[in-house]
Amino acid sequence: MPYIRNGWSSVKRQFPSVIILFLYQLLWGVFLYRLVNTAVVQVLHRYPDPPPHDLSRILFIIEGQSRFWQTPEVHHYIWILAGMVILRLLLTPLIHAGILYGLLPTEERASGLPLFRGMQKFWKPAALFYFLELALILIPTVWLLPELYASLLPLLQGGSRISAVLSTAAYVIGWLGYTWFIRQTVLFLQFGYLFKGNVWPSLLLCWRHLLPGLGISIILAASCSVLFILFGTISWIWTGLLALILQQAYPFFRSVFRIWKISSQYCLWQQKS
Repeated sequence: MPYIRNGWSSVKRQFPSVIILFLYQLLWGVFLYRLVNTAVVQVLHRYPDPPPHDLSRILFIIEGQSRFWQTPEVHHYIWILAGMVILRLLLTPLIHAGILYGLLPTEERASGLPLFRGMQKFWKPAALFYFLELALILIPTVWLLPELYASLLPLLQGGSRISAVLSTAAYVIGWLGYTWFIRQTVLFLQFGYLFKGNVWPSLLLCWRHLLPGLGISIILAASCSVLFILFGTISWIWTGLLALILQQAYPFFRSVFRIWKISSQYCLWQQKS
């Protein structure tokens, strides 16, 4: 598609932003690894494997449930996780603002790194649109979660597995489609607001050209998934230094595809508007 090809040209102009996003995701990965290594692995070491009998496994579960809310270390890790979630919610719109600012032509940008300039100039509207998108995505879960539990209940009770799996898959696919639609709509609204000062023509343009936008998302998401499967397969077969390099390099390619997708959608919006 020409939009993807033109989007790649924009990605090459934002290569410093790709490096910064890669380092950002790498730091998050290291932090999560240290958290899991200090909190979860120590608990798993106490699991009786192989258990001498079923009673030891049951006692382990009962002890974990009784001491979960009574141990100060558990509260400590819960607060750390809550702080990480809040920090991530605050940083995500800032990073998105920097990526959007990098879509501007070079002669229209201010001096400095586009990612940080975009955080300074676009952070308010980017944060507003981000939390609007988050709210629109989470609102249906109030209805979806009970329905999903009801569809999984026959499977847990030993009922018909095929019908339970099909109904669950239908709910998950429907929610994923709805999530993509909301994100696509909000992205085009941001294009219109930030670059032309008018959101309603961009809203109509988004709905009128949903199929090209969907094609861009599917092609880039499939390419990123194939790369993930390839890296995972190689790491599983040839363990060692090569596997470590591939696992650490994957966030770089994920950052590239993230900016590539936004740039390609921007090319679609720019040409159609």
